[in-house]
Amino acid sequence: LQARLCGVRRFEVVRAPGAVLLGRVEIRYGRLKAKAEREAREAGEHPAQAKVPPAWPSSSARWCTSDVKRGPIRTLYTRLTGELAHLGRPVRILACIGQRAAESDQRAKLAPVEIDRGASNGKRHITTWRPIHAWSDRKVWREIALSRLPYHPAYDWGNRRLSCVLCVLGCNNDLVNGARRVPELAAAYARTEVTVGADFKKGLSMAEIIRRARVLDDLEGPAARPPAGTAMAGQIGRAQANKYRSRQMVLYGLTA
Repeated sequence: LQARLCGVRRFEVVRAPGAVLLGRVEIRYGRLKAKAEREAREAGEHPAQAKVPPAWPSSSARWCTSDVKRGPIRTLYTRLTGELAHLGRPVRILACIGQRAAESDQRAKLAPVEIDRGASNGKRHITTWRPIHAWSDRKVWREIALSRLPYHPAYDWGNRRLSCVLCVLGCNNDLVNGARRVPELAAAYARTEVTVGADFKKGLSMAEIIRRARVLDDLEGPAARPPAGTAMAGQIGRAQANKYRSRQMVLYGLTA
Protein backbone atom coordinates (compact mmCIF):
# COMPACT_ATOMS: atom_id res chain seq x y z
CA LEU A 1 0.00 0.00 0.00
CA GLN A 2 2.69 2.50 0.97
CA ALA A 3 4.75 1.70 -2.12
CA ARG A 4 1.73 2.38 -4.34
CA LEU A 5 0.85 5.60 -2.54
CA CYS A 6 4.44 6.86 -2.77
CA GLY A 7 4.74 5.97 -6.44
CA VAL A 8 7.72 3.63 -6.13
CA ARG A 9 8.05 0.60 -8.36
CA ARG A 10 7.40 -2.07 -5.71
CA PHE A 11 7.77 -2.96 -2.07
CA GLU A 12 10.51 -5.50 -1.47
CA VAL A 13 10.36 -7.87 1.49
CA VAL A 14 13.63 -9.52 2.52
CA ARG A 15 14.04 -12.43 4.91
CA ALA A 16 17.04 -14.25 6.28
CA PRO A 17 17.31 -17.90 5.19
CA GLY A 18 17.44 -20.61 7.80
CA ALA A 19 16.14 -20.70 11.36
CA VAL A 20 14.08 -18.00 13.03
CA LEU A 21 15.56 -16.06 15.96
CA LEU A 22 14.96 -18.61 18.72
CA GLY A 23 16.39 -21.36 16.54
CA ARG A 24 19.45 -19.21 15.87
CA VAL A 25 19.89 -18.63 19.60
CA GLU A 26 19.91 -22.37 20.27
CA ILE A 27 22.31 -23.04 17.39
CA ARG A 28 24.60 -20.29 18.66
CA TYR A 29 24.43 -21.74 22.17
CA GLY A 30 25.49 -25.15 20.89
CA ARG A 31 28.52 -23.66 19.14
CA LEU A 32 29.50 -21.51 22.12
CA LYS A 33 29.13 -24.47 24.47
CA ALA A 34 31.27 -26.72 22.26
CA LYS A 35 33.97 -24.05 22.04
CA ALA A 36 33.97 -23.43 25.79
CA GLU A 37 34.23 -27.15 26.54
CA ARG A 38 37.06 -27.60 24.03
CA GLU A 39 39.00 -24.71 25.54
CA ALA A 40 38.42 -26.12 29.02
CA ARG A 41 39.84 -29.51 28.02
CA GLU A 42 42.84 -27.83 26.41
CA ALA A 43 43.45 -26.00 29.67
CA GLY A 44 43.27 -29.24 31.64
CA GLU A 45 39.91 -28.40 33.17
CA HIS A 46 36.73 -30.45 33.30
CA PRO A 47 34.45 -29.43 30.38
CA ALA A 48 31.40 -29.51 32.68
CA GLN A 49 32.85 -26.48 34.47
CA ALA A 50 33.23 -24.46 31.27
CA LYS A 51 31.51 -21.10 31.31
CA VAL A 52 29.37 -20.60 28.20
CA PRO A 53 28.91 -16.98 27.02
CA PRO A 54 25.30 -15.77 26.62
CA ALA A 55 23.81 -16.91 23.33
CA TRP A 56 21.18 -14.17 23.18
CA PRO A 57 21.81 -11.00 21.16
CA SER A 58 22.72 -7.94 23.22
CA SER A 59 23.77 -4.32 22.79
CA SER A 60 27.39 -5.51 22.61
CA ALA A 61 26.65 -8.54 20.39
CA ARG A 62 23.98 -7.47 17.91
CA TRP A 63 24.39 -10.49 15.68
CA CYS A 64 20.62 -10.54 15.09
CA THR A 65 20.91 -7.21 13.26
CA SER A 66 23.69 -8.43 10.99
CA ASP A 67 22.21 -11.88 10.40
CA VAL A 68 18.51 -11.20 9.88
CA LYS A 69 18.42 -7.57 8.75
CA ARG A 70 21.65 -6.12 7.37
CA GLY A 71 22.67 -9.33 5.59
CA PRO A 72 19.38 -9.83 3.69
CA ILE A 73 19.28 -6.13 2.78
CA ARG A 74 22.76 -6.37 1.28
CA THR A 75 21.61 -9.40 -0.70
CA LEU A 76 18.86 -7.17 -2.11
CA TYR A 77 21.47 -4.54 -2.98
CA THR A 78 23.35 -7.19 -4.94
CA ARG A 79 20.22 -8.16 -6.88
CA LEU A 80 19.32 -4.55 -7.66
CA THR A 81 22.89 -3.90 -8.77
CA GLY A 82 22.66 -6.85 -11.15
CA GLU A 83 19.37 -5.58 -12.58
CA LEU A 84 21.00 -2.23 -13.37
CA ALA A 85 24.28 -3.59 -14.73
CA HIS A 86 23.31 -2.35 -18.20
CA LEU A 87 24.01 1.22 -17.04
CA GLY A 88 27.72 0.55 -17.42
CA ARG A 89 28.65 2.40 -14.22
CA PRO A 90 28.47 1.84 -10.45
CA VAL A 91 24.86 1.75 -9.27
CA ARG A 92 23.83 4.41 -6.76
CA ILE A 93 21.45 3.30 -4.00
CA LEU A 94 19.97 5.64 -1.41
CA ALA A 95 19.06 3.84 1.81
CA CYS A 96 16.53 5.89 3.79
CA ILE A 97 16.38 4.98 7.48
CA GLY A 98 13.99 6.34 10.10
CA GLN A 99 16.50 6.59 12.94
CA ARG A 100 16.14 9.74 15.06
CA ALA A 101 18.47 11.51 17.47
CA ALA A 102 15.73 11.67 20.10
CA GLU A 103 15.55 7.88 20.34
CA SER A 104 18.89 7.34 22.10
CA ASP A 105 22.28 8.88 22.84
CA GLN A 106 23.82 6.44 20.38
CA ARG A 107 21.50 7.48 17.55
CA ALA A 108 22.06 11.15 18.36
CA LYS A 109 25.70 10.63 17.34
CA LEU A 110 24.77 9.31 13.88
CA ALA A 111 25.24 11.53 10.86
CA PRO A 112 22.12 12.52 8.88
CA VAL A 113 23.94 11.48 5.68
CA GLU A 114 26.90 9.14 5.28
CA ILE A 115 28.44 6.62 2.92
CA ASP A 116 27.80 2.99 3.87
CA ARG A 117 31.33 1.82 3.18
CA GLY A 118 30.63 -1.72 4.39
CA ALA A 119 27.90 -2.21 1.78
CA SER A 120 29.56 -0.24 -1.05
CA ASN A 121 32.00 -1.74 -3.53
CA GLY A 122 33.23 -1.24 -7.09
CA LYS A 123 29.79 -2.00 -8.52
CA ARG A 124 27.59 0.04 -6.17
CA HIS A 125 27.68 3.14 -4.00
CA ILE A 126 25.35 3.02 -0.99
CA THR A 127 24.44 6.30 0.72
CA THR A 128 22.57 6.18 4.04
CA TRP A 129 20.13 9.05 4.60
CA ARG A 130 18.28 9.64 7.87
CA PRO A 131 15.72 12.23 6.73
CA ILE A 132 13.94 12.54 10.10
CA HIS A 133 17.05 12.41 12.28
CA ALA A 134 16.36 15.81 13.87
CA TRP A 135 12.60 15.39 14.23
CA SER A 136 10.75 15.33 17.55
CA ASP A 137 8.01 12.79 18.32
CA ARG A 138 5.38 15.46 17.77
CA LYS A 139 6.78 16.41 14.37
CA VAL A 140 6.75 12.75 13.31
CA TRP A 141 3.07 12.41 14.20
CA ARG A 142 2.14 15.68 12.54
CA GLU A 143 3.82 14.50 9.34
CA ILE A 144 1.98 11.17 9.49
CA ALA A 145 -1.30 13.05 9.84
CA LEU A 146 -0.49 15.26 6.86
CA SER A 147 0.69 12.36 4.70
CA ARG A 148 -2.45 10.30 5.44
CA LEU A 149 -0.33 7.14 5.33
CA PRO A 150 -1.33 4.39 7.80
CA TYR A 151 0.88 3.71 10.79
CA HIS A 152 1.41 0.44 12.66
CA PRO A 153 -1.30 -0.34 15.26
CA ALA A 154 1.36 -1.35 17.82
CA TYR A 155 1.68 2.34 18.67
CA ASP A 156 -2.00 2.50 19.59
CA TRP A 157 -1.40 -0.51 21.83
CA GLY A 158 1.15 1.57 23.74
CA ASN A 159 4.50 0.66 22.18
CA ARG A 160 7.12 3.38 22.28
CA ARG A 161 9.11 1.80 19.46
CA LEU A 162 8.36 -0.68 16.70
CA SER A 163 10.84 -3.51 16.33
CA CYS A 164 10.70 -7.24 17.00
CA VAL A 165 7.75 -8.06 19.26
CA LEU A 166 10.22 -9.11 21.97
CA CYS A 167 13.50 -7.32 21.26
CA VAL A 168 16.46 -7.62 23.62
CA LEU A 169 17.02 -3.88 23.16
CA GLY A 170 13.38 -2.95 23.74
CA CYS A 171 12.26 -0.97 26.76
CA ASN A 172 10.47 -2.79 29.59
CA ASN A 173 7.12 -1.25 28.62
CA ASP A 174 7.29 -2.64 25.08
CA LEU A 175 8.46 -6.07 26.28
CA VAL A 176 5.59 -6.44 28.75
CA ASN A 177 3.24 -5.14 26.07
CA GLY A 178 4.49 -7.80 23.67
CA ALA A 179 4.08 -10.55 26.26
CA ARG A 180 0.48 -9.48 26.85
CA ARG A 181 -0.39 -9.35 23.15
CA VAL A 182 1.49 -12.49 22.01
CA PRO A 183 1.75 -14.72 25.11
CA GLU A 184 2.55 -17.86 23.10
CA LEU A 185 5.66 -16.18 21.68
CA ALA A 186 6.76 -15.00 25.13
CA ALA A 187 6.34 -18.58 26.40
CA ALA A 188 8.59 -19.84 23.59
CA TYR A 189 11.24 -17.29 24.58
CA ALA A 190 11.00 -18.48 28.20
CA ARG A 191 11.54 -22.09 27.12
CA THR A 192 14.61 -21.05 25.14
CA GLU A 193 15.97 -19.30 28.26
CA VAL A 194 15.90 -22.67 30.01
CA THR A 195 17.53 -24.43 27.06
CA VAL A 196 20.48 -22.02 26.82
CA GLY A 197 20.76 -21.36 30.56
CA ALA A 198 20.70 -17.56 30.29
CA ASP A 199 18.18 -14.77 30.63
CA PHE A 200 16.74 -13.26 27.48
CA LYS A 201 18.01 -9.83 28.58
CA LYS A 202 20.74 -9.10 31.10
CA GLY A 203 19.03 -8.48 34.42
CA LEU A 204 15.56 -9.24 33.04
CA SER A 205 14.35 -12.71 32.16
CA MET A 206 11.44 -13.48 29.90
CA ALA A 207 9.92 -15.36 32.82
CA GLU A 208 9.84 -12.08 34.76
CA ILE A 209 8.39 -10.20 31.78
CA ILE A 210 5.61 -12.80 31.57
CA ARG A 211 4.97 -12.44 35.31
CA ARG A 212 4.60 -8.66 34.94
CA ALA A 213 2.26 -9.14 31.98
CA ARG A 214 0.05 -11.47 34.01
CA VAL A 215 -0.09 -8.99 36.91
CA LEU A 216 -1.40 -6.33 34.53
CA ASP A 217 -3.89 -8.77 33.02
CA ASP A 218 -5.15 -9.60 36.52
CA LEU A 219 -5.48 -5.91 37.38
CA GLU A 220 -6.91 -4.64 34.10
CA GLY A 221 -8.35 -7.74 32.50
CA PRO A 222 -7.30 -9.04 29.07
CA ALA A 223 -5.99 -6.21 26.95
CA ALA A 224 -8.63 -4.76 24.65
CA ARG A 225 -7.62 -3.12 21.40
CA PRO A 226 -7.45 0.67 21.91
CA PRO A 227 -9.36 2.94 19.53
CA ALA A 228 -7.51 3.59 16.27
CA GLY A 229 -5.68 6.90 16.47
CA THR A 230 -4.96 6.68 20.21
CA ALA A 231 -1.21 7.19 19.81
CA MET A 232 -1.63 10.09 17.40
CA ALA A 233 -4.18 11.78 19.67
CA GLY A 234 -1.70 11.67 22.52
CA GLN A 235 0.82 13.62 20.45
CA ILE A 236 -1.16 16.11 18.35
CA GLY A 237 -4.65 16.07 19.86
CA ARG A 238 -7.87 14.13 19.39
CA ALA A 239 -9.32 16.55 16.82
CA GLN A 240 -6.37 16.12 14.43
CA ALA A 241 -6.36 12.35 15.02
CA ASN A 242 -10.07 12.11 14.21
CA LYS A 243 -9.60 14.11 11.01
CA TYR A 244 -6.71 11.85 10.00
CA ARG A 245 -8.77 8.76 10.74
CA SER A 246 -11.76 9.99 8.77
CA ARG A 247 -9.60 10.62 5.73
CA GLN A 248 -8.10 7.14 6.00
CA MET A 249 -11.51 5.53 6.13
CA VAL A 250 -12.48 7.32 2.91
CA LEU A 251 -9.19 6.70 1.08
CA TYR A 252 -8.52 3.08 2.08
CA GLY A 253 -11.89 1.78 3.21
CA LEU A 254 -10.60 1.20 6.74
CA THR A 255 -12.87 0.48 9.67
CA ALA A 256 -12.95 2.40 12.95
